[in-house]
Amino acid sequence: MEPWRSVHLTKARQVGELMELRGAELPSPDISVRAHYETLRASNPSKAVSYIGHALPRREAIHWAAGLIDPKLSENAPAERATLDSARLWLDAPDDDKRRQAYAAAQSADREAPERSLATAIFYSGGSIAPEGVAPVQPAPGLANRLAVVAVVQAAWRSTDPKGFLAQALERAEAIAEHGIQPSK
Repeated sequence: MEPWRSVHLTKARQVGELMELRGAELPSPDISVRAHYETLRASNPSKAVSYIGHALPRREAIHWAAGLIDPKLSENAPAERATLDSARLWLDAPDDDKRRQAYAAAQSADREAPERSLATAIFYSGGSIAPEGVAPVQPAPGLANRLAVVAVVQAAWRSTDPKGFLAQALERAEAIAEHGIQPSK
């Protein structure tokens, strides 16, 4: 089984550590990222969603989550729509100002909204999380990925078919793992 082209980690244990798994929860040190994913996908698809979301590089994980959030579902929720719009601006051209703007917009969105988790993932994707003008503070490793996974799970529960949604999420994540972020059509 060939490793995915876009995933930079090589061992499943590295992904487990980003997920903050401990002890017996950690995969065997010799199993590859993709082999462990295939085992999870067959036995526990919801754990596979979290696993692949942590295996992807941060930016790819955020793009994956963003591509799964249906913008039509936030049309009647102004704060969520503004948060999604702000997140999409960062996705199109990432920079620190847009990263902070996405986070600011997220503060008005519902705490259970996938748009809020997506924008928060963007904020924790890189750069200082301290207020501007204060000594830089870096986010914890894996935090952006964790929040991207949360956004995907929240979007699944907001859908009419959560199980089907998660199956589609896995397919999209696999495509990103293999081919990277594809330009929008």
